[in-house]
Amino acid sequence: MFAKRTATLVVGLLLASMPAWCGSVDFISSGAGGAWSWNGSGALSGTSLGLGVKSTGSSATYQIADASEWFTTGSFRGGNGTPSRPWSFGDSSPWTFVITGCVPPATSCSPATLFWGQFDSPGETGMENNGEIAFSAIDLYGWFDPALLSYLGLPSDETGALGKFNLTLMGSGPGNGSVAGGSLTLTQCSTPEPASVLLLGIGLLGLAFLSRHTFRPAD
Repeated sequence: MFAKRTATLVVGLLLASMPAWCGSVDFISSGAGGAWSWNGSGALSGTSLGLGVKSTGSSATYQIADASEWFTTGSFRGGNGTPSRPWSFGDSSPWTFVITGCVPPATSCSPATLFWGQFDSPGETGMENNGEIAFSAIDLYGWFDPALLSYLGLPSDETGALGKFNLTLMGSGPGNGSVAGGSLTLTQCSTPEPASVLLLGIGLLGLAFLSRHTFRPAD
């Protein structure tokens, strides 16, 4: 009975004291050299250059050499570009959002894929105002290059991430134009592996059992 109660208590305390860890990565785009196009009925496509990256909360932003960000949304769902009826686009397929470039601090390389993913259940997108389109609040998910995570001091084995994409497009839609800049904030989370929790729990249970028998008062 003692062992069973102790095991339950130990595992419960472990699970309560080992919450998921989350970290974030920000990609910041200057928009330099970027462009977009949309025919008004299908997907919207765009590219953005001049990218920097940092871990959220850090004051240091690292420029990505030979950087390129390109994307294609899902199919057009409707809207007219106003705040009350923004243009909206559906989910996209895998590899429809890709960031390539050199892992910092390299200044030249054969560009690697630093992040790839797809749009998922977009929120408000494509609100037009004064010659700009706020292409924003779009959910996406994907995967990091482990080497980039390592450089930023984040766990390289947790490559999956969820995020929000924001980009300012110059011009009016449907049509085409340049890109003014934007950002992508991605969050990665790690949780304790059940096997690790179990092994630690067994170890603590053994110590508790040993201490009970070692320090039991004499009759």
